[in-house]
Amino acid sequence: MEDLLTFAIGDVHGCFDKLEAILLACDRVRAGREVRYVFIGDYIDRGPDARKVIDLLMDKQLSEGSRFVCLRGNHEQMLIVAAAEGRSDRDLMTWWANGGEQTLDSYGVNDPSSLPAPHLEWIKALPFRFSDQKRLFVHAGIRPGVAIADQSEDDLLWIREPFLSSKARYSTFVVHGHTPTESGLPDLRAYRLNLDTGACFGGELTAAAFTDQRAPPMFFVNSLGAVWQP
Repeated sequence: MEDLLTFAIGDVHGCFDKLEAILLACDRVRAGREVRYVFIGDYIDRGPDARKVIDLLMDKQLSEGSRFVCLRGNHEQMLIVAAAEGRSDRDLMTWWANGGEQTLDSYGVNDPSSLPAPHLEWIKALPFRFSDQKRLFVHAGIRPGVAIADQSEDDLLWIREPFLSSKARYSTFVVHGHTPTESGLPDLRAYRLNLDTGACFGGELTAAAFTDQRAPPMFFVNSLGAVWQP
């Protein structure tokens, strides 16, 4: 396990071609080492191929098991609410207005409750966090001043401020997405890393490679195959 590489991958948002490309790029640079993938949520909405993205992730989890971790993002949460039996019109419109229309188109249906049952069940079962020896992986971030164990699911999925501007020292290195970076490059800070590089807005999909020896990433790779060190 000492050679295990963990690739954390940012918000996919229905960009299936970039997802395939980033997985190929990671496979090329792993140099024979054992790998684990951690996806930090937002697989659907905005981009054109949500169904193909979910199909691929579900297949990978079946074949790779615990080496393929998929977390829940706020867009998956909006879909869960919009597809629920007791949803309101506002629940439905909130999701639809935030890219849900593209997801419906990719599935060829008119209502989120009509998505294939296995896909909805998979989405509903997505966890909110994943931790390894040195890092906490979540979709949006954490609330400064609150113990990791006491973080709310709402903050893990949705928080921007005061997390993004905080200079607090956390008990673990936080790897997240949710807020697209202005530069289109990952945003590495002392105690956190933002991997949402705007794949659905014309940017690339980005992965950070971690080892068990140090908390920050060892290198980055993107869906164009570019590799660079922090």
